[in-house]
Amino acid sequence: MAQAEQSDSFPGPFRLDRLGDLGPVRRALQRAGYTETAVSETVLADREGRPLDTATLTRRTQSPSPFHTLLRLFALGMAVPEPAAREALAPADLDELCAIGLLERRDEGVRAATALMPSDDFYLAREFWPDFTGRPRAPDYVLEVGPATRAAACLTVRRQGETALDLGTGNGYLALTAARHAARVIGTDINLRALNFAAFNARLNDLPAVEFRAGSLFEPVADERFDLIVANPPFVISPRSTFEYRDSGMPGDSLVEQVVRQAPSLLRDDGYATVLMNWHHRSPDDWAQRPAQWLASSGCDAWLLGFESYDPIQYAASWLRPEYADQPERYARAMDDWLAYLDRLGAGRISFGAVVLRRRAGRNWFRADPLAAGMPPSGCSDQIRRVFAAQDLLESLQSDEALLAQSLRLTPEHQMEQVLVAESGRWLVKAARIRQTQGYPFEGNIDRLVGTILADCDGRHRLGDLVADLARQLGADPAQVAPSCCRVMRTLLAWGFLTAAT
Repeated sequence: MAQAEQSDSFPGPFRLDRLGDLGPVRRALQRAGYTETAVSETVLADREGRPLDTATLTRRTQSPSPFHTLLRLFALGMAVPEPAAREALAPADLDELCAIGLLERRDEGVRAATALMPSDDFYLAREFWPDFTGRPRAPDYVLEVGPATRAAACLTVRRQGETALDLGTGNGYLALTAARHAARVIGTDINLRALNFAAFNARLNDLPAVEFRAGSLFEPVADERFDLIVANPPFVISPRSTFEYRDSGMPGDSLVEQVVRQAPSLLRDDGYATVLMNWHHRSPDDWAQRPAQWLASSGCDAWLLGFESYDPIQYAASWLRPEYADQPERYARAMDDWLAYLDRLGAGRISFGAVVLRRRAGRNWFRADPLAAGMPPSGCSDQIRRVFAAQDLLESLQSDEALLAQSLRLTPEHQMEQVLVAESGRWLVKAARIRQTQGYPFEGNIDRLVGTILADCDGRHRLGDLVADLARQLGADPAQVAPSCCRVMRTLLAWGFLTAAT
């Protein structure tokens, strides 16, 4: 289904049926230095990404330049003189940009109908920040690329030539990132305005083959199968349905449960799915129980990652405070409503995390790991595949003897830091710490003996032989050394520091 044929179904600011070549717009933005780094350095005030006030930014951007014109147009939502807009967007034709809905002519000059912001190496249309417009967010507000979306992108397994689904595509960012490696990509959403933005963004970034469909959850693709599914659904556990990007309108975390339960049936064998989610539980200790129940008999191996956990007051405040920052009485009433709702659910804690699934025949495994909050700077695709392969191996090794028969290889994506002390006229290693350098920076302390074994884990030696060599150096019985070495090696395998040689 071509985008032009879908345009009437996706109402919004953009005339999708009139989109031509948007390459001139993209090149104008690039030529002006309109990059994510440059915009962030100018617009954002703090580590949480909140923008500076309009008065400050107006003064920051008052000197004439194409970059400042673009900032005023597409970040601040200000009118600019038409000659300045023509200069900043050349060689794009201003009349054509007005015709497709990106720009509007007003008495005070040219205005942008939507924000247009750099994100990584994409340019993405989205709604203006309410801080700049003074208008509250509408229910179908199209969000920027936020932390949850970036987490989903980071935790996506990427392989060339696959078929991918972006469930709850929003402005299309995850679909566009998948289109860089997948042969076919479909993005779905119930928010028709968001699909209008997403289709425009695909064309602007020269990825017009991405297909967008309207519908709830998996309904638009019920008869199809995928190698990759990535889902950043409206997972907030809320008593209201205020925003389509945030609130599901379903009880508790039932929407997330539905996504997690249904995703395996749409995966091909060896296909991966990543689902971002909030879910509730009673105590800090039972955080993995309910997701594990959802995945029982799913036909998938599953890795549950817990990033953060909140008590009900923390959770409600985190979502309500931005909405009611200047309305203390309404804030208090909304807080009471949310707390009462969470209490009815029996939610003693609410967790934020993700589950990564891989469809595989046979006996499937489930593991759950709490991780530090925050996403790594690089994607985790290779790291996730190493962890899944290592977990497969560990599930098959029922004894230390089986592990000792393996030949293991230390992955190159790591570094070791040592603390040395001077003793008896020479340097001695006091402590050592190993850390992964791509993906999540998993790290841990290792002692000198483990470091000695790791140095020879090149895929050519059986682990049992390395342990026996170490025992001889220590004048010890290999049978006494092996159990402790095996425990450490299992841990290093589980976290992707080691891989099997075959």
